[in-house]
Amino acid sequence: MRRKEFGEALKRWKVENRSLEDEAFESLHAKEISRRKEIEEQISREKEKVHEMKNQRDEILHELQIVQDQNSALWNQIFESQSTETELEEKIISAVNLLKSFKEKRDTLRIEYANAARKVKALKEFREADTKLSYRVEFPAFSFLEINEATNDFDPSWKIREGRYGSVYKGQLCNMHVAIKMLPSYGSQSHLEFQRQVEILSRVRHPNLLTLIGSCVESRSLVYEYLNNGSLESHLARNDKTPIPYQIRISIAADVCSALIFLHSSDPCIIHGNLKPSKVLLDANFVAKLSDIGIPSLVQRGVDSAVTTAAGKNTNESMAYVDPEYLVTGKFTPESDVYSFGIILLKLLTGRPLFGLVRDVKCALEKDNLKAVLDFSAGEWPLYQTKQLTYLALRCCEQTWLNRPDLVSEIWSVLKPFRTNCINMAPFSTSKKANHTPPHFVCPILQEVMEDPYIAADGYTYEGEAIKEWLNSGHNTSPMTNLELEHTDLVPNYALQNAIQEWQQLL
Repeated sequence: MRRKEFGEALKRWKVENRSLEDEAFESLHAKEISRRKEIEEQISREKEKVHEMKNQRDEILHELQIVQDQNSALWNQIFESQSTETELEEKIISAVNLLKSFKEKRDTLRIEYANAARKVKALKEFREADTKLSYRVEFPAFSFLEINEATNDFDPSWKIREGRYGSVYKGQLCNMHVAIKMLPSYGSQSHLEFQRQVEILSRVRHPNLLTLIGSCVESRSLVYEYLNNGSLESHLARNDKTPIPYQIRISIAADVCSALIFLHSSDPCIIHGNLKPSKVLLDANFVAKLSDIGIPSLVQRGVDSAVTTAAGKNTNESMAYVDPEYLVTGKFTPESDVYSFGIILLKLLTGRPLFGLVRDVKCALEKDNLKAVLDFSAGEWPLYQTKQLTYLALRCCEQTWLNRPDLVSEIWSVLKPFRTNCINMAPFSTSKKANHTPPHFVCPILQEVMEDPYIAADGYTYEGEAIKEWLNSGHNTSPMTNLELEHTDLVPNYALQNAIQEWQQLL
């Protein structure tokens, strides 16, 4: 029975133990299933992450491929740019060389053109002069006694100025006011050589050149027309004179340019070589006339140093107008006059002292402040034309002559229309206001405005045809005074002819 009980108890224990095991197994199984489920969910999430990372990797690889393609394209562009840059550099070098050759050709052609223009102008002037002066007018020669009387025994109060090539006196010859230039006595030429040189100078005629009326071999003096308005230098210095309006200043610059064109176009070419405001004289209508043309040829070269020493205190100031290349080569060229003209033009525009003038004007243009240097005592300058003229003046003052502008094609082409505009603007000249004919423009015989005025021995000016007809008809007396004429020579009055032409243009 015990064994039976033990057996039953064992059975119950086994059943209970199996039951416990089953419960434990079921519990463990349930836990395992739950854990497995969690792991599967975690694996699923990890798979999703891996899939996302794979997608991201594919996107990155795709973008990387695009970047690599772009990088390759950029490298190709860089290579092409470098090739293009090399080609452009070669083209630029070629263009610069071509430009240099073109510039050299341009300079050569410009010189050839200037020479050709001078010859054409000289031939034209010669033809016109040959047509107008159909007969030869004898150049008046005065005695030393006449010169002495004309200057009141060389009265110091009658002296106008003293310069490098002698003194100038105001005088009266043949009932008209004249200016008598006494050349220095040292380095004198023979009388024959002096007469020959004066004869050459007497043929150089232009409305903007001071007219040479006669000469005196004994005193080595030249007789010129007298201009009572003084020199441009005295007006710019404001020596008891009102400022010149800018319209007249432009007209003066155009007159000087016109005279230089005429001189440079002559055959042989005539170079002034001493151009400065004191050599620009003004008549009653502010028409500018150059003086001292050809004077250096009447004084020996060997005395130049002595003459320079006698020039006085204004030597340094005068040197500002001298071409720098002349100081190196010792030779004057047409471009030397262009340089001097540029300084005069800057002086007319600014009215400033010569020291540092070119530098100050350049600085004002660079800062676009041209008004800071203009002389507004002359009025309100038209800025566009004035700036154009200022650039032109600075080009005239270039150190190298090849860089200076041509008188005809560049300077005159700017000055001429500017002067025309100035004349058409508000009146600036008394002659423009005049509604009546000035009496000295009228021929005393014909009572008409003269076209070809000539001075007779009585000191009066007549129409050329009228006085010739009077003399050819057998008269040897003055039509005005009825007194006998000392001679029947006639002298062209170019100064009056120019004044009449200016007056007619302004009507």
